[in-house]
Amino acid sequence: MNNIGDPPDPVSVEIGALSPLQIEVVRKLIPIIRAGRWAVGDKVSDAILSREFGISRTPIRQVLQFLADNGLLAQTDNRGYVLVRVPASNDRFEEKVPPSGVDALYRKIMHARANGLIGSEASETELLEHFGTSRGVVRRTLMRLSAEGLAERRDGHGWRFAECLDNRQAVNESYAFRAIIECGAVMEDTFRVDLGALGALEAEQTVLLSAPLASIEGSAWFEANARFHETVVSWSHNRFLEQAIRRQNSLRRMTEYAEFAELSEAGVRKAARDHLAILEALKADDRKLASAILFRHLSRSPANGEVRPARISD
Repeated sequence: MNNIGDPPDPVSVEIGALSPLQIEVVRKLIPIIRAGRWAVGDKVSDAILSREFGISRTPIRQVLQFLADNGLLAQTDNRGYVLVRVPASNDRFEEKVPPSGVDALYRKIMHARANGLIGSEASETELLEHFGTSRGVVRRTLMRLSAEGLAERRDGHGWRFAECLDNRQAVNESYAFRAIIECGAVMEDTFRVDLGALGALEAEQTVLLSAPLASIEGSAWFEANARFHETVVSWSHNRFLEQAIRRQNSLRRMTEYAEFAELSEAGVRKAARDHLAILEALKADDRKLASAILFRHLSRSPANGEVRPARISD
């Protein structure tokens, strides 16, 4: 029994009690845990995750309680959570949290656009017939794509999808834009490093530096890289820079999500080394060095030997 003023005892959270957004967070957290962001016994901060996923702490706490109910986390005396187990690749944990209809259709639309299975414009009815789902799921998915800048409603009828980064010119332009945005963000007067988030990025990138390539899923690799770049830009505390890098990652995600089955081990290791060097410079408060490494990391100059295939990402 609680004393007056004590936090309430945790309530067991069933999968059916989670919202579609919370289910999406659970499905994103599992590969993050597998990638080694936290060691067993490390604190899993609801505040950091709340900032990272852009939702309030209350639904994040429900997600953490769900993971505790399923044996991955444990609650501490001060009502926080620590990691107690890393799910193995054959745990099939994701089967306990099947994707919501919106999440599943979101991924199907991105895959279809990346592979030319649907055109740049479509009506709700055409998408409903193509994917065999309900009109409500189609509409909610289109609203999510719209919020991420990946689709817009056409005047009068139908929807128009954003251009995919599916040709060399578009990819080169994306890298040039990202170099301007990300290096500029690091040099902003308002730039302040969050040491807790920096430590989490270091742990994740260290695992990518040494993990067997066969153990790294393409989607997890993409999300780890997207998370790194979005987090560094977020430290500028400039909402417009943050929006710009999120949109770039969304455009990359639409084209590249299905392309990461063919990972280059050398590319994975080099990207992780670059990321760790950037974080080390930021820890030392050497933002000029961090910006220079970041610029080189994003450069597509032949002199750098960094000309990448049109669908390979950093």
